[in-house]
Amino acid sequence: MSDLALSSTTGLAGQEAAAATPKAPALASWLGVLLCLLIGLNALGGWVRLSGSGVAIPQWPLIELDDGRHSLLPPMDAAGWAAVRARYDADQGRLAERVLRGELLAANLGRAPRTDGEFRSMFLTEWSHRLFAAIVGLVAAGCLTTALRQRGLRQRIGWPLGAAGALIIVQAVLGGALVQEGTSTRWLFLHQANSGLILGLVAWSLLTLLTPVRDATEKLTTQPASTRLFPVVATALALTWVMLILGALVAGSRHGEPFAADFPRMFGQWLPPLWDGGRDFGANLLGNAVLHQFVHRWMAIALMCVLASAAWLTWRQSEVLPERLRLAVWSALTFASIEMLIGIANTVTGGRAGDIEAVPALAHMVAAMFLLISLVLAVFEVRRLGPAGPSVRKANP
Repeated sequence: MSDLALSSTTGLAGQEAAAATPKAPALASWLGVLLCLLIGLNALGGWVRLSGSGVAIPQWPLIELDDGRHSLLPPMDAAGWAAVRARYDADQGRLAERVLRGELLAANLGRAPRTDGEFRSMFLTEWSHRLFAAIVGLVAAGCLTTALRQRGLRQRIGWPLGAAGALIIVQAVLGGALVQEGTSTRWLFLHQANSGLILGLVAWSLLTLLTPVRDATEKLTTQPASTRLFPVVATALALTWVMLILGALVAGSRHGEPFAADFPRMFGQWLPPLWDGGRDFGANLLGNAVLHQFVHRWMAIALMCVLASAAWLTWRQSEVLPERLRLAVWSALTFASIEMLIGIANTVTGGRAGDIEAVPALAHMVAAMFLLISLVLAVFEVRRLGPAGPSVRKANP
């Protein structure tokens, strides 16, 4: 490469880096806020589902009050509370009829409130989730607008942040559809699957902004370890996302029943029943609690084996691999171990703990989100090394 071409290429890279400099630190801060908000929203959504509060508000996005009034806010007087309770009771009757027809499971009815105070608590839990989701949507829209309006930022994080924004819209529409279905175990897992993708894309965007733009003359040294490590951590990331989906299925199809304490057998069976003649194939596949638990446990073991392999590869090349990559892999193994311990505790106790029976399952889900973020960081770092990373121009010696 000639000196003129090298100078031109270097200048172009410098201009792109400079173009992204003015707003990049501020945007990175807001993406960090957005990432924290997404973790909180996922945790709150898990609490809504596990506490049986998901059907407390049968309308979306507006709440129907008395005298035909609609509002985004909860009731402010006794008449308003009486009206929303009446509409809740009517919706419970509608869902109960669908359960009798075999269209839904009993879990779709949610928790039956014994007092008006308990109903108000359920209502405010669901409403808080909607408010939190609206805040996340506003912050995400601000971040995406900032990124798209500046060329340097658009080139760096336009696609992952744009995809996250599109999936947030899908999440809102999906949430509204699920309200009409009750806390449906058939389709609620789609909400969890989509939230995992959003979390990963926002984390990827944040990592991209926190990583300096490479100069065009920078040479990359191919690390043999990174070539072997990339498929391992990528597989672990995919397995973790699938585990989030399976966890949502387990939480739904189990609908308050105890976990199977025997393993590898479950309820005295070596293989889970794949077919129940009393239900159609789709209902059986999405509502088979034993099958979900069986697959969830064996995939958890597979994930631990993959993460152990990644940790072993990282340990063997600890002197040459970047510190952030080593931290990501060992953090992922730590969070996966926490997940395993919580899962074992759930199995031993049967998933029941009185008034706090939802806490272990909620902690299980939160740990899974941190595991997912750790693996996004690991994939991001490995991708920057060796042939799996983005191509860069090299200067002639």
